[in-house]
Amino acid sequence: MYKLVQTEEELQEFHRIKSLNWKEKGFDMEYAKPNSDQYLFYVDGEAGGTFEFTPFRHVSPFIHSIFDDVITPDMNIVETDSFAVLPKFRGKLGREIICLMVAYAHWNGYTHSIGLSDPKVFKSFNNSYHIQAQRVKEDIDYKGAMAIPTVFHLKTAYDNLHSSELAWYTEPIKLEEGLLYVR
Repeated sequence: MYKLVQTEEELQEFHRIKSLNWKEKGFDMEYAKPNSDQYLFYVDGEAGGTFEFTPFRHVSPFIHSIFDDVITPDMNIVETDSFAVLPKFRGKLGREIICLMVAYAHWNGYTHSIGLSDPKVFKSFNNSYHIQAQRVKEDIDYKGAMAIPTVFHLKTAYDNLHSSELAWYTEPIKLEEGLLYVR
Protein backbone atom coordinates (compact mmCIF):
# COMPACT_ATOMS: atom_id res chain seq x y z
CA MET A 1 0.00 0.00 0.00
CA TYR A 2 1.17 3.52 -0.69
CA LYS A 3 0.42 6.94 0.72
CA LEU A 4 1.30 10.39 -0.59
CA VAL A 5 3.26 12.30 2.06
CA GLN A 6 1.05 15.18 3.19
CA THR A 7 1.96 15.96 6.80
CA GLU A 8 5.15 16.94 8.61
CA GLU A 9 4.98 13.66 10.53
CA GLU A 10 4.81 11.67 7.28
CA LEU A 11 7.72 13.67 5.85
CA GLN A 12 9.78 12.89 8.96
CA GLU A 13 8.98 9.18 8.49
CA PHE A 14 9.96 9.44 4.81
CA HIS A 15 13.32 10.98 5.81
CA ARG A 16 13.86 8.42 8.60
CA ILE A 17 13.39 5.45 6.27
CA LYS A 18 15.45 6.99 3.50
CA SER A 19 18.24 8.00 5.90
CA LEU A 20 18.52 4.50 7.39
CA ASN A 21 18.63 2.99 3.91
CA TRP A 22 21.13 5.53 2.58
CA LYS A 23 23.46 5.08 5.57
CA GLU A 24 23.40 1.31 5.08
CA LYS A 25 24.48 1.78 1.45
CA GLY A 26 27.09 4.42 2.29
CA PHE A 27 25.24 7.24 0.51
CA ASP A 28 25.19 10.86 1.62
CA MET A 29 21.63 11.77 2.63
CA GLU A 30 19.56 14.17 0.56
CA TYR A 31 16.17 15.40 1.66
CA ALA A 32 12.84 15.71 -0.13
CA LYS A 33 12.88 18.17 -2.99
CA PRO A 34 10.44 21.06 -3.37
CA ASN A 35 7.77 20.53 -6.05
CA SER A 36 8.06 16.75 -5.66
CA ASP A 37 5.62 14.06 -4.61
CA GLN A 38 7.00 11.83 -1.88
CA TYR A 39 5.41 8.45 -1.12
CA LEU A 40 5.55 6.06 1.80
CA PHE A 41 4.92 2.33 1.33
CA TYR A 42 3.35 0.16 4.01
CA VAL A 43 3.16 -3.49 5.01
CA ASP A 44 0.60 -4.35 7.69
CA GLY A 45 0.27 -0.69 8.64
CA GLU A 46 4.02 -0.12 9.07
CA ALA A 47 5.96 2.20 6.76
CA GLY A 48 8.93 0.45 5.21
CA GLY A 49 9.69 2.11 1.88
CA THR A 50 9.95 5.46 0.08
CA PHE A 51 9.88 6.87 -3.43
CA GLU A 52 9.86 10.40 -4.88
CA PHE A 53 8.70 11.93 -8.19
CA THR A 54 9.91 15.32 -9.44
CA PRO A 55 8.72 16.88 -12.73
CA PHE A 56 11.71 17.51 -15.00
CA ARG A 57 11.22 21.28 -14.94
CA HIS A 58 11.97 21.17 -11.18
CA VAL A 59 15.02 18.88 -11.11
CA SER A 60 18.38 20.09 -9.85
CA PRO A 61 20.96 21.70 -12.15
CA PHE A 62 23.12 18.61 -11.58
CA ILE A 63 20.43 16.27 -12.94
CA HIS A 64 19.83 18.66 -15.86
CA SER A 65 23.56 18.53 -16.66
CA ILE A 66 23.39 14.75 -16.95
CA PHE A 67 20.15 14.36 -18.89
CA ASP A 68 19.53 17.53 -20.94
CA ASP A 69 21.33 16.19 -24.00
CA VAL A 70 19.42 12.87 -24.06
CA ILE A 71 15.90 14.26 -23.64
CA THR A 72 13.91 14.64 -26.86
CA PRO A 73 10.88 16.91 -27.44
CA ASP A 74 8.46 13.94 -27.52
CA MET A 75 9.41 12.86 -23.98
CA ASN A 76 7.40 13.98 -20.95
CA ILE A 77 9.84 13.37 -18.09
CA VAL A 78 9.65 12.87 -14.35
CA GLU A 79 12.67 12.23 -12.14
CA THR A 80 12.35 9.17 -9.91
CA ASP A 81 14.42 9.11 -6.75
CA SER A 82 14.52 8.01 -3.12
CA PHE A 83 13.87 4.31 -3.80
CA ALA A 84 14.48 3.04 -0.27
CA VAL A 85 13.27 -0.14 1.43
CA LEU A 86 14.13 -1.05 5.00
CA PRO A 87 15.80 -4.48 5.37
CA LYS A 88 12.82 -6.24 6.95
CA PHE A 89 10.59 -5.20 4.04
CA ARG A 90 12.90 -6.25 1.21
CA GLY A 91 11.22 -8.74 -1.03
CA LYS A 92 7.86 -7.24 -0.07
CA LEU A 93 7.90 -3.61 -1.25
CA GLY A 94 10.17 -3.38 -4.30
CA ARG A 95 7.52 -4.61 -6.73
CA GLU A 96 4.89 -2.32 -5.16
CA ILE A 97 7.15 0.69 -5.60
CA ILE A 98 7.80 -0.19 -9.25
CA CYS A 99 4.04 -0.65 -9.80
CA LEU A 100 3.44 2.86 -8.46
CA MET A 101 6.24 4.19 -10.68
CA VAL A 102 4.46 2.83 -13.77
CA ALA A 103 0.99 3.89 -12.57
CA TYR A 104 2.12 7.39 -11.53
CA ALA A 105 3.62 7.95 -14.99
CA HIS A 106 0.38 6.78 -16.61
CA TRP A 107 -1.90 8.85 -14.34
CA ASN A 108 0.18 11.98 -14.98
CA GLY A 109 1.00 11.52 -18.66
CA TYR A 110 4.74 10.95 -18.22
CA THR A 111 6.34 8.90 -20.97
CA HIS A 112 9.71 8.39 -19.29
CA SER A 113 11.46 8.81 -16.02
CA ILE A 114 15.08 9.58 -15.36
CA GLY A 115 17.22 8.72 -12.42
CA LEU A 116 20.57 7.65 -11.10
CA SER A 117 20.16 3.92 -10.65
CA ASP A 118 21.84 1.52 -8.31
CA PRO A 119 23.40 -1.15 -10.60
CA LYS A 120 21.32 -3.96 -9.03
CA VAL A 121 18.10 -1.98 -9.43
CA PHE A 122 19.02 -1.15 -13.04
CA LYS A 123 19.53 -4.83 -13.81
CA SER A 124 16.23 -5.82 -12.17
CA PHE A 125 14.24 -3.37 -14.31
CA ASN A 126 15.50 -4.96 -17.51
CA ASN A 127 15.73 -8.60 -16.46
CA SER A 128 13.04 -9.15 -13.81
CA TYR A 129 10.46 -6.45 -14.48
CA HIS A 130 10.94 -6.13 -18.25
CA ILE A 131 10.78 -2.35 -18.13
CA GLN A 132 13.36 -0.89 -20.47
CA ALA A 133 15.99 0.90 -18.40
CA GLN A 134 18.46 2.58 -20.75
CA ARG A 135 21.95 3.58 -19.66
CA VAL A 136 22.50 7.01 -21.21
CA LYS A 137 25.95 7.89 -19.82
CA GLU A 138 28.88 6.19 -18.13
CA ASP A 139 28.46 5.30 -14.46
CA ILE A 140 29.10 8.17 -12.06
CA ASP A 141 30.12 8.37 -8.42
CA TYR A 142 27.12 9.98 -6.75
CA LYS A 143 26.65 10.53 -3.02
CA GLY A 144 29.26 7.88 -2.21
CA ALA A 145 28.28 5.07 -4.60
CA MET A 146 28.37 4.23 -8.28
CA ALA A 147 25.14 5.05 -10.13
CA ILE A 148 23.93 4.54 -13.67
CA PRO A 149 22.33 7.55 -15.42
CA THR A 150 19.11 5.92 -16.64
CA VAL A 151 16.07 6.67 -18.76
CA PHE A 152 13.12 4.39 -17.93
CA HIS A 153 10.66 3.83 -20.79
CA LEU A 154 7.45 3.91 -18.75
CA LYS A 155 4.91 4.62 -21.51
CA THR A 156 6.05 1.45 -23.23
CA ALA A 157 5.38 -0.38 -19.95
CA TYR A 158 1.95 1.07 -19.20
CA ASP A 159 0.84 0.68 -22.82
CA ASN A 160 1.74 -3.03 -22.64
CA LEU A 161 0.42 -4.11 -19.24
CA HIS A 162 -1.44 -6.92 -21.03
CA SER A 163 1.92 -8.50 -21.99
CA SER A 164 2.91 -11.71 -20.20
CA GLU A 165 6.27 -10.09 -19.41
CA LEU A 166 4.41 -7.55 -17.25
CA ALA A 167 2.14 -10.11 -15.53
CA TRP A 168 3.81 -9.17 -12.22
CA TYR A 169 2.13 -5.72 -12.36
CA THR A 170 -0.80 -5.03 -10.06
CA GLU A 171 -2.73 -1.79 -9.69
CA PRO A 172 -1.25 0.05 -6.67
CA ILE A 173 -3.37 0.13 -3.53
CA LYS A 174 -3.71 3.47 -1.80
CA LEU A 175 -3.79 3.83 1.98
CA GLU A 176 -5.75 6.89 3.04
CA GLU A 177 -7.16 7.71 6.47
CA GLY A 178 -7.10 4.05 7.42
CA LEU A 179 -9.22 3.01 4.43
CA LEU A 180 -7.97 0.85 1.59
CA TYR A 181 -9.10 1.24 -1.97
CA VAL A 182 -7.76 0.71 -5.46
CA ARG A 183 -7.37 3.87 -7.48
